[in-house]
Amino acid sequence: MVKLIDNNKAVEISINEWDDESKQYGYDWAADFFEVGSLRQVPNLSDYTDADLAELGLPPRAVIQLDDVVEPSGRIIDGIGTFGCDDDGYLVDDVDYCIEQANDMVAGIGDFAVDGPQPNQVVDVTELDRSAYPATL
Repeated sequence: MVKLIDNNKAVEISINEWDDESKQYGYDWAADFFEVGSLRQVPNLSDYTDADLAELGLPPRAVIQLDDVVEPSGRIIDGIGTFGCDDDGYLVDDVDYCIEQANDMVAGIGDFAVDGPQPNQVVDVTELDRSAYPATL
């Protein structure tokens, strides 16, 4: 599963292929589909100065611990993590567009029309709490 985050939404998305022989889903290849190696990771807050945190809408380091996250309302969420790890997510311009592209691949339409429908592929999307990430990325 891959976490994709934009300024409005955060999702966890997986793309799996059904294997008729083994009667189960295979390898999750969402990271390959979205080419996460070319995407920016959610920033590691431990490297940020107070000015950097202020730009993200977060309070100074003295107010929060590095594993805390502050919701837009100002409520501190304890222990979410410092971010900057592979499983923290990747920054994209438009999460909905990414979901649409994955669904187009399965349907064999748009940019993926040449390959035709991929009925054994399944796209699974779970919406995450966007407020668990810095306000402006």
